[in-house]
Amino acid sequence: MVNSPDVKQALVGESHSLKTTLRQVVEVAHFTSTPVLILGESGTGKELLANLVHAMDPRPDKGELVILDCSTIVPELAGSEFFGHERGAFTGAASSRDGVFALANGGTLFLDEIGELSPSMQTQLLRVIQEKTYKRVGGNAWQRTSFRLVCATNRDLMAQVQRGEFRADLYYRIAGFICCLPPLRERTEDILPLANHFLKQNCAHKNTPTLDKSVQEYLLRRQYPGNVRDLKQVVSRMLCRYTGEGLLTVGCIPPDERPTLSEDWKEWRDINFERAIRIALSRGLGLKTISKNTEEVAIRIAVDEENGNLQRAAQRLGVTDRALQLRRAAQRQENSA
Repeated sequence: MVNSPDVKQALVGESHSLKTTLRQVVEVAHFTSTPVLILGESGTGKELLANLVHAMDPRPDKGELVILDCSTIVPELAGSEFFGHERGAFTGAASSRDGVFALANGGTLFLDEIGELSPSMQTQLLRVIQEKTYKRVGGNAWQRTSFRLVCATNRDLMAQVQRGEFRADLYYRIAGFICCLPPLRERTEDILPLANHFLKQNCAHKNTPTLDKSVQEYLLRRQYPGNVRDLKQVVSRMLCRYTGEGLLTVGCIPPDERPTLSEDWKEWRDINFERAIRIALSRGLGLKTISKNTEEVAIRIAVDEENGNLQRAAQRLGVTDRALQLRRAAQRQENSA
């Protein structure tokens, strides 16, 4: 299921951290009905993951995915947003209206930024989750509802619980399974696949341009405070300057973001490289093991990016075809030993 089109289209990337996350989410979504809590910084794809949970839910008669961003709720209308209201329930209520509890009945309710909920709404949400019943604002009749609950936040919800800002009993109700989406800086190997994915999205009816090496380096070295959403915007801005012919080059990068050719820019060993070395040393790995693993990763990346063409991969690695073949054969022998 992890390799199904639904999963591959939900969150693009080949990094180990992303694949591990997707595998866990797919298993929970397909084989259980437990509530899912998605944690992650803004722009990491929490709503896309909620869509995936709904898509992988096997209920044959499931309803719709209903989304409510808790950070946009006006306090005075919070009750109506969740419970709905009867006509005349308050000034301006010219007609009755369903809230998300009714709309999500039989389907999935996704509460984004749940850490923004007021204490009062936390209490009322907990009651509905426990009892599966509610009343419309201004109504007397009890309504029944049943939905799968998916919540998300970019806050440290457990810290809010410890400070008394979020109800502990509600937290444990919504956190049946906790999924942590890694920020883009922790899965840099996904930057170029994501960039190419966004290029294809923006060029659906015309040829997709290829990123030249300097643009690839720019994207790999750039910081992404807005995570994947930030990268998507960068690609869109570059396409606005693309003439529609040939490679997408540095000239397509907006002037305010264009890199300067300084010595710092030429330095390819960033903080993630140093962190990986520190982790290896802390685990007692010696120079020989670190060097061998670095070589294995470089070979794998070069061969993958050249679609298995060993001649081109060898050129990129600065070795002969024969040397690359021998190294790969030695690696396979070691891994099978």
